[in-house]
Amino acid sequence: MQTYVSLVKFTQHGLQTMKDRGVERAEMVKQNAKALGGKLVQAYYCLGEYDVVAIWEFPDNKTAMKAAVMNASLGHIQISTMPAVNREEWKSLLQQALGKKK
Repeated sequence: MQTYVSLVKFTQHGLQTMKDRGVERAEMVKQNAKALGGKLVQAYYCLGEYDVVAIWEFPDNKTAMKAAVMNASLGHIQISTMPAVNREEWKSLLQQALGKKK
């Protein structure tokens, strides 16, 4: 499974309906990913420019895109999702791309 990071902002509609539907929608987002073969690894709720940073696992980019579209279509969030690699994978990529240090 590949790792993805989503930066999420609540829409005005999302904020206005947070009290009544916030927890329910958060669960729907998680279930949408699961239905596509993905997994919500962790979600961090934040202060600042983004309201949520979510870490996901999906089989591929197309599946991650489907999940992002499904979840954004609920109308309560704007979402930007990007593939990510962990530190060890990054080091390996650097070595492959730039050559190993001797």
